[in-house]
Order: sequence, then structure tokens, then C-alpha cells
Amino acid sequence: MKLKHFLIIGLAIAFIAVGPLSAAEDDDVSILSALDITPFNEDTNVTIDGINFNVPKGYGEQKDLAKDDDKYNLGSEEVTLSNHQYLNEKGDMLNLQVIFIKDKNYTMDSLTPENGAVKKTINGKEGFYYEQDDVAIFMYAQDGKSVQVTGKKDVVSKVVV
Repeated sequence: MKLKHFLIIGLAIAFIAVGPLSAAEDDDVSILSALDITPFNEDTNVTIDGINFNVPKGYGEQKDLAKDDDKYNLGSEEVTLSNHQYLNEKGDMLNLQVIFIKDKNYTMDSLTPENGAVKKTINGKEGFYYEQDDVAIFMYAQDGKSVQVTGKKDVVSKVVV
């Protein structure tokens, strides 16, 4: 399986996990309370596998879905995946993913962009940007790793630091 397919499957699983949350909006219980998620009171810097991000105020981490340095074998390649998912009270998801493949040093030139993605620089990071509806994906290389930020269009540029 190609890495691109692996990433797409992971993203699909993340969206499926969040999908049922819209039903919680009709009740008096908030989404974050129902999932026992504490939102950040201010913009908060987080580090995932050595990569720094800024998670905006109001988002809280779904710790039960977090993956840190999980290892997978894809053919002859050993993939290390770290994936953290955050939600806000509106049910907006923010997904931060860092991938490292043993014996592979990711650079901008080695990333495979989604169809329709454009080269873009966000906060000094050159990468590929893609959006559909109100969701954006920004993928870039840092420290030999592939980094992907997925969230609302207006949030993605605030997360990359």
C-alpha cells in the first residue's frame, strides 16, 4: 500500500470517529463534555514527534484517539506515525499528523500532493495546500518527516508554526 493511501485511510477513520458527534449538539450536553475533553483557554503550543504546533483557544484533545510513534510495516518500509486530534465546541476537528519512514528523509520534493493541491507557504513552511468545502489540508516536510495539518480553512494557518 502506498503511503498516500495509508494517509487517506487514517484521515477517513478520523472523520468517521467525529461524525456521530453532530447528534450530541441536539442535547443539552456539549460535545466536549460528552467526550470528556477539556478545551484550551488560550492558544497552546504542542509538540508532536519533535514538531511544534499552535492549537487555537477552544480546541481540546481527544486523547483516546492519540497515536504516538506507532510503528507500521508497509511492504519493506517501516512507518512511524504520530496523530493527534482536537475538537472545539462546534464539533470542528483539527488533525495533526507526523509521519517518518525509516531510511527516508522527507523533503518538499519527496512529498506527493493531493490532486488539486497547490504549493503554498504558511508561516515560513513551504508545502502543499488543498481545500474542499470548508476543510483544508496543508502538508509539508520538516526534520525529515512528513507533516500534515487538517482542519477548517481559517484555522490551518494558525496551527503551523
